[in-house]
Amino acid sequence: MKFKVLAACAAGIGMLSSASFAGEWEDACVAALEAEGRDSSGCSCLEAEIMENPSLIEEFQALGEIADPQERYDSASSEAQAAMDKCTRS
Repeated sequence: MKFKVLAACAAGIGMLSSASFAGEWEDACVAALEAEGRDSSGCSCLEAEIMENPSLIEEFQALGEIADPQERYDSASSEAQAAMDKCTRS
């Protein structure tokens, strides 16, 4: 399910306490998804969405603290869910 893919990515992103360099968000996303054997092709898109909207940085860090993928997705703001949905590859 697509929410699980990017919700797992949110968990990887949440591992970053501060992402200031290009690629750090994507790297965290890729690491989280690959650890679960999932497609990580949407990670660069998600990083771009986060970098274009800095208000998402803190939210994705907080979402990364939620272990359950469904709960993590459901807890996300509509803005964060839109970013996840836009970047998800089915």
